[in-house]
Amino acid sequence: MAYEKKSIKTILKDVERGEMYLPAIQRKYVWKDSQITRLFDSIMLGYPIGTFLFWKVKKETVNHKEYSMYEFIKDYHDRDMNKNPAAPHPLICTGDETMWAVLDGQQRLTSLYIALQGSMSRKLPRKRWNNDDAFPKKELYFDLHSEKIDDEDITYNFKFLTAEEAAKNKDGKIWYLVKDILKYSTEDLPEVILNSDWAKDEVARKNISLLHTRLVRDEIINYFEVEEDSIDSVLDIFVRVNSGGTVLSKSDLLFSTIVSHWDNARDEIDNLLSEINKKGEGFKFSNDFIMRTCLYLLDMPVTLKVETFKKDSVLKIKDNWGDIRKAITDTVDLLNEFGFNSENMVSYVAVSPMVYYRFKGGNFDPSSKSELRKYIVIAQVKQIFGAATNAALTNIRSALKAAPANSFSMSNLNNVRFTGEKTLRYTVDEIDSMFDTYEKRQYKFMILSLLYPNLKYGQNEFHLDHMHPHSSFEEENISDLILPDGKVIDDDTKEDWRRRRDALANLQLLEGRENESKNAMPLTDWLKEPGNRDNVKYLPEDISYELSNFEEFMEKRQELMSKALKELLL
Repeated sequence: MAYEKKSIKTILKDVERGEMYLPAIQRKYVWKDSQITRLFDSIMLGYPIGTFLFWKVKKETVNHKEYSMYEFIKDYHDRDMNKNPAAPHPLICTGDETMWAVLDGQQRLTSLYIALQGSMSRKLPRKRWNNDDAFPKKELYFDLHSEKIDDEDITYNFKFLTAEEAAKNKDGKIWYLVKDILKYSTEDLPEVILNSDWAKDEVARKNISLLHTRLVRDEIINYFEVEEDSIDSVLDIFVRVNSGGTVLSKSDLLFSTIVSHWDNARDEIDNLLSEINKKGEGFKFSNDFIMRTCLYLLDMPVTLKVETFKKDSVLKIKDNWGDIRKAITDTVDLLNEFGFNSENMVSYVAVSPMVYYRFKGGNFDPSSKSELRKYIVIAQVKQIFGAATNAALTNIRSALKAAPANSFSMSNLNNVRFTGEKTLRYTVDEIDSMFDTYEKRQYKFMILSLLYPNLKYGQNEFHLDHMHPHSSFEEENISDLILPDGKVIDDDTKEDWRRRRDALANLQLLEGRENESKNAMPLTDWLKEPGNRDNVKYLPEDISYELSNFEEFMEKRQELMSKALKELLL
């Protein structure tokens, strides 16, 4: 290996000229904005940013052996550009031209390329994925008034901003578009920059000069070159380099192994993830899920070990990919029908047995759907996959193998035992304990989805609704409340009610728009609205629905809901 140095500006020119690509064994780009800004802070401070490892290979070799290469992401977009585009194939070459493929340093180099040549479009919270305005285009700016502040771990303030945000220059900040510094040569900055209005003060002048020095002049990209023609040799180097740290997960390394034996694996898996994660309100399935599920469906050991993942195993996945893909997409469609999405899904591992059932020829008839809904709720609420995940998956797979292939029934899984003596069965006491407050809203939604099975979850968004509104229990609304016994509510009762207002007995599922219109409306008033009373499930009869009668309301509604759950789960 030969040790070399280059400036950031020079290395980015190599990317722009098509002299540097990413091999298929690399994983997707995953860095957060905070990691990028910290990288630039380190660069400005003169700290080492790690060594890079590049594979130097002839373009002719890449073309002849049909190695898949990918371009760097330039304008990252959470929805539309979150995976690397394929490089031209064949690569253009007229002789013995060489290229580099990045084996170590992909995340850092991609971050530099996005920040200094492209843009970043992250999804804004609480906006829908199909809304283009949810992804504002931002570029990296540098506050030229950055100075070291005591107790702050960041010295130089970099931030992704829209052009409009940067133009405001609030709080004494002067935002400079970082990529503009690359317009200038390695010589000193021209006077037109150093004499501009924002550079008249000493701090700004010092910072713009340092920015130019670090990004244009200093050779801070330290890298090694390896020269190999065989992808197997390169994979061995890649695994050795990456498995020593915590940067890549086992599934990432497994993914690299698969790609070395199945050239189109990256595109196939990326396309599948893109498709299933866009279903309904969106999911967050990962490479980890796909890799483990492939092993699971083909009755292989589910422990992910790169060194034991043989070529014949990869070819088995490749040969069965069409059926694997269909089983996964069918199952995600069913999850969407059940009302699941990234906001209420707790364990993606729990989905693999559902995919297994479908892959082995299982039907999604009404009876099986009802049982599958029970399974995915129970497995998550009871946290079956919280520990010893591989053992849990294997035990369920063994039970499914012994069961009829075309129909799903929880009775076939009731005798499966898991770590901590857990099972998928419920006892009377466990059902009664459900009505204590769960910390996770996701679990509340899951249990309610069993009690409200006929809602059209796949067509509408449903919210957790407090029947007695959450705000009704605040001090200003409850301080002088008269209870049914004629006494004024005391402080202990107030605190007890505030704790229990989030319990299942005070919750229902309402379509999103209906829930927003209900908002803080008292339960008695809401029930008087046309049609509301007739459509409410588990509403106790012959009692008062005033807040003052909260105690009896909770007791009677819990009885109705508990009875229904016991009929479903016992």
